[in-house]
Amino acid sequence: MFRENNVVGVAVSGGKDSAALLHALRRAFPETKLVALHINLGIPEYSGHCQAKVEKLADMLDVELQVFDLYKELGIRIDDFRKTSFKKKLCSVCGTIKRRVFEEMAVKAQVQVLATGHNLEDVVGVMLNNFIYGRWEQFVRLKPVLPPLAEGMASKVKPLIRSPENENLLYCLFEDIPFREIDCPFSKRTGVRKRTEILETISKYNPYFKHQLLNRFLELIPLLEGLKLKTPSLGRCKVCGFPSSGEICAFCKRISLVKEPIKLKL
Repeated sequence: MFRENNVVGVAVSGGKDSAALLHALRRAFPETKLVALHINLGIPEYSGHCQAKVEKLADMLDVELQVFDLYKELGIRIDDFRKTSFKKKLCSVCGTIKRRVFEEMAVKAQVQVLATGHNLEDVVGVMLNNFIYGRWEQFVRLKPVLPPLAEGMASKVKPLIRSPENENLLYCLFEDIPFREIDCPFSKRTGVRKRTEILETISKYNPYFKHQLLNRFLELIPLLEGLKLKTPSLGRCKVCGFPSSGEICAFCKRISLVKEPIKLKL
């Protein structure tokens, strides 16, 4: 996923998975330069709590921490979208914003690799969702290693793709790693979460089911790549300049719902 002489950015939310990832990478690769990247989403109480946990962890591991404050940088908070068409899809718009901001943070931090804490349940849940709705082209985006979207950007890796979330939790508890203790007030029982509940029910009868499903899905990806499914070619967003399949990227479209389009630069 990366070489020891690479600069690796780790997206840390304050949750157990990304906290376990940062701690494990620091221990496994003590000579590798790690940069912790955190986004403060401006959610009352929750965001301050998460940032405090991340700051404590970064200090404990002696890792550089860079924080992107959504309100200070862009003048918006996630709950601003409650007044838009995304009022019932805050998790969706939040995910779009976080992905885009982490990409920008990775560029500014000059990291070659961006690691995220997606766990086994995260990946298998999305894969199952894509399978049910026939979103074949989306399978490729779930690979453990993704090349940079454009020159100067970081590759993306998912080191915990085979690690169940309960093992990440146990790791944090065993190592006394700080992580958030409250849930996001806007989190809902999304479609992917419903799929995860189905997976958990099946796993009661077959404890290897999630790993088996992940292996079958990963075997499917090269076959789908061989089919050369139609995927939109990437250009540059005319607002922010980041890679986009349209004239204006999804990030800028959503930002424009709560304020005038913002000029962002690589």
